[in-house]
Amino acid sequence: MDEERPLVGIDFGTATTLVTQRLPYSYAETVPIGISTAWLPSTVAASPQGDLVFGEAAEAIGDPGAVRSVKQYITADRYAPLSLGAHRGTQMFTPDRLIVALLRHVVLLAKANEAETDDAAFRLACPAIWDGPRRKRLASLANEAGIPVTVADIVDEPIAAGLAWSEGCHDRDGEPPEGTVLVFDYGGGTLDIALMSVGEDLDDLEPELTVFSARGVAEAGDALDLRIAQDLERDMRAAGLDVDRMPSPRTVRSLLLSAARRLKVLLSDTRFDTQSVPLGGGHTTMLEYTRQRLEEAFSPQLDRALQHVRAALCEARLRRRTTPDLESLARMPIEELARDVEYVLLAGGMSQIPLVREEFLRLFPHARVEYDQSLETPEESVATGLVVRSDRYHRLSLPRPGFDLVLEWQDRDGRTCRELLYPAFQPLFTADQVFRREGSLGHRYDAQVPGLTGDATAALRAVSVDGKPLDFVVDGRPIPHLPVRLRRFTNFTFQLKVSGDIYVRDCAYQEARFRVERWPILRGGERNSVSLSTVRNGFPIQRSTTFTDFYSHPHQ
Repeated sequence: MDEERPLVGIDFGTATTLVTQRLPYSYAETVPIGISTAWLPSTVAASPQGDLVFGEAAEAIGDPGAVRSVKQYITADRYAPLSLGAHRGTQMFTPDRLIVALLRHVVLLAKANEAETDDAAFRLACPAIWDGPRRKRLASLANEAGIPVTVADIVDEPIAAGLAWSEGCHDRDGEPPEGTVLVFDYGGGTLDIALMSVGEDLDDLEPELTVFSARGVAEAGDALDLRIAQDLERDMRAAGLDVDRMPSPRTVRSLLLSAARRLKVLLSDTRFDTQSVPLGGGHTTMLEYTRQRLEEAFSPQLDRALQHVRAALCEARLRRRTTPDLESLARMPIEELARDVEYVLLAGGMSQIPLVREEFLRLFPHARVEYDQSLETPEESVATGLVVRSDRYHRLSLPRPGFDLVLEWQDRDGRTCRELLYPAFQPLFTADQVFRREGSLGHRYDAQVPGLTGDATAALRAVSVDGKPLDFVVDGRPIPHLPVRLRRFTNFTFQLKVSGDIYVRDCAYQEARFRVERWPILRGGERNSVSLSTVRNGFPIQRSTTFTDFYSHPHQ
C-alpha cells in the first residue's frame, strides 16, 4: 500500500464496530463514531416509521426484533430474512442488506468525524475461523457499502491485535519485542487466538512476525450473556415472577439479556463484588448479580477456551517441528507448553473479566501477561492493528494458505474438470484431533478421477479466492501448475500438513513432498506466485529452492 495514502481500518465486530485511521507519515488514531464511546454497537433495528437505525439508537428502541450481532450471520452462514420492528411496522431484511447498511452508516460517521476516506486504502478484520467464502462475502458487502477492499485486505482479528501490540512496543520502547506472543482476543461473538513469533529485522530494526497458529471458535461474550440472563430468569422465578406468565415473555427475555450485558461489564471492575441493575422496559424489578456467580457461570466456557489455547500451542510446536511425536504432544500439560511463550496479549472486551487474567497468570508464570499498554482500552487492539504500516504486513508469515489448491484435468470428451483439494483459509485440524491423537495432523483429500481413457496428465493449481491464477516457483522458475499423472478410477492423494509439508501421490505412485516455510498475505493485481522447497521429489521438477514472497518486498 502507498505510504502517501491515508489508511483506514474498520473492525466490524460482533458486538461493536471501531474505526481507526493512519494519515501519511503519522500514527494510528481512533476515529470516534459512537455517542458515549469511541465505538458503535453493531446493532441494527427498525424505527416505528420503518427506517433502519444503528448503534446506540438501535439499542434504545429495545425491540426484541432488533439485531444486535449482525456479523454473526456471516459466521453462521445464514442468509434467511430477518424480522425487524413490531406489529404493523414489521419489515423483513436479509442479513446482507443490514450489513451493507451498517457499514455504509459507519463510513458516513467516520467522514463526519474527519476521517479521510475519499482516497484512502481500507482494511477490515474477520475472525480467524472464517474461511474463503465468508471472507469473500464480507469483501463483496463492503464494496457494496462503498468500502473498496479485496479478500487480501481482510485480516484475522488476533493477527491484527498482535501487529498493533508489536508496533506499539517498538514505538514506545524504541526496539521491537522478541519472543513468542500468545494473542487471546475474546470478543462478543468469537474467541480468536494467534501464536506469533516476533523477531528483529536487522535491516531496519522493525518486527518480523511469523504466525504459527491462528484459530478460534464461535463462543464468546454472547454465550456468557445468555448464561447470565438464564441465571437472572431463575432468580425472578424464585421471587415469584414467572417470565412465561408475563404479557410479553419475548420482550422480557430481551431485557434480561441487556441487563446481563450491563452486569458483565460492571463486574469486570475489580472494585465491586456485587452489582445491581434495573430490568428496564417499565419494570421496577432490580436485578442483582455477584462476581462469584459470574465466575461460576463463566468457568466452563473459559475452560473450553483454554483447550483452544492448548491446541494453538500444539500447532506451533508442529509448525516449528520441535515435537514430531503427536502422542507425546497430546499428553503434554498446558503448563509445559506455556514455556514456549514470552508474552500473553489479552485483547477484546471479554478479556477484561478478572478471571481471564488470573488464569493466564497461573498457567503462564514465565510470561508477561498484559493488555496493549499503547492503547486506552483492549477493544481498540484489532482496529489499531489494521492500520499498521503496510511493510509489516509484507513480512507476515501465516499458518495456512489463503488460496485454493485445485486439481484440474480434461475428460475423454475434452472438457475441463476441477476438484477442490484445499479451500482457502480452512483450518488444518480441530482441537479435538489433538486430544484424540489422530496421527499426522493436517488436511487430506483423496480424489478419484473418472472419465479418463488410459494415462493422462493433470495439473495441481493454486487459485486465489477471487479466482486469479497463481504460479508455482521451483528453483526460481515459474510454472503455472505442478504436473500430476492420472489413470482412470485411480485415487490421487493430496495432503497439506501442519508442519508446512505438501505431500502428493499420483497414479504412477510417484510421490512428491514440498516444504512451505511461510504463507504470506496474498496481494491482488499482478500475477502472484507460490514458491516451495523440494524435500523429496518424484515429479519431473529438479532441485530445490527456498520459499519467497507472493510479491516483491518493498525494500528489495
